[in-house]
Amino acid sequence: MQTKSGPRYEVRTHAKRPDGTRYQQKRRFKTLASAVEWHTLVMSELHNGGQNLAAPLTVQQAVEDWLAGQRIRETTMAAYVASLRPIVDMLGDRPISSITKNDIESVVQALRIGASVSGTWRGPKKLKGKQVRSRWEATSINPMLARMRSIMSDLVDQGALPRNPASLVKSLRPVRSTMNRTLEAEEIPILLQDTETHPFGIAWRLALMGLRRSEILALTWDMIDFQKNVLGIATARLAVAGGSRIGPTKTLSSTRKLPMPTDLVWALLRLQGRQAQRREALGYRWSNSNLIVLDESGKPPHPRTLTKAWKEALRAANLPLVRLHDARHSCATLMHLNGVPAVVIAAWLGHADPAFTLRTYTHSNPAALSAAAQYLDSVTQQIATPEPDAAA
Repeated sequence: MQTKSGPRYEVRTHAKRPDGTRYQQKRRFKTLASAVEWHTLVMSELHNGGQNLAAPLTVQQAVEDWLAGQRIRETTMAAYVASLRPIVDMLGDRPISSITKNDIESVVQALRIGASVSGTWRGPKKLKGKQVRSRWEATSINPMLARMRSIMSDLVDQGALPRNPASLVKSLRPVRSTMNRTLEAEEIPILLQDTETHPFGIAWRLALMGLRRSEILALTWDMIDFQKNVLGIATARLAVAGGSRIGPTKTLSSTRKLPMPTDLVWALLRLQGRQAQRREALGYRWSNSNLIVLDESGKPPHPRTLTKAWKEALRAANLPLVRLHDARHSCATLMHLNGVPAVVIAAWLGHADPAFTLRTYTHSNPAALSAAAQYLDSVTQQIATPEPDAAA
């Protein structure tokens, strides 16, 4: 048969196993020789009783096989597993060849209304009794659908599935805010002053300087050159199952050296002094770590602990509850609004593509819109127009 990727040779087999269950399978091959070889092997197995014929491929096994073939970072793998968990929990023991569009739609519907029952597949711990997931939004459901489309598309390419029902399931439209929220220039000093002596206060400075959470948590004192006032970023500390792990930066362009603003230099020196005092006070109880961001006992916080502390810091300072990652967006936005070239912003953030930086990381804000309105007003005021009559 002719496919988009070229001609394929299809082999279909139908038989009964010794236990009476029906065996049927369809596979496609790029060459006639491969098709004949597989057909001969199956016929031989059937002639010998069919003991070695594989059971139908289940959804769970299909997911496991697909995940095993992905060449991705540990954190990305964890995200894939989390997104596919509802599919495996609801449909995992079903033959994947029996899955229909409606089956996948039922998973989506259960997630949308908060009726998806949690299972134990690749969970962080065994669940005691049945637990129901909270409602999932489009931003969580759509990645699940994307992964499922890829899994079934791969099986179609292998000839193990005749079609891809996941491709028929439409993605949900995300609910978008009218404006992406970042911290404005006048809000940043409020936060920094309010958290100056907090153990994680330096983390907020680094985040607002454009560093990723993983980069902040992996930063060590020997990456700081106080002679040249340069900060080096070469590693990242990521959340993994059971804790965290230090590894390489997200991309090659993420490994970079940044000149430090004077205010950051002084903040780091003040932190050194406070940590030295704390180390002396705690003695052996202080954790011997060269990391910069530490809690009061000298231990490095888990990435999720830092995210939680960020929200608490914003609440305490009566500031908008933006995400920790939005601090990085704030840095890019303020640079952009103050005329820093896109290529420089991209290099500062560790991006390879300046267009991606502008598209994803720079936003407008009320102050910028007001400035735009004032500019337009200055233009239109050059036209002689009468003022509106006063109301009678």
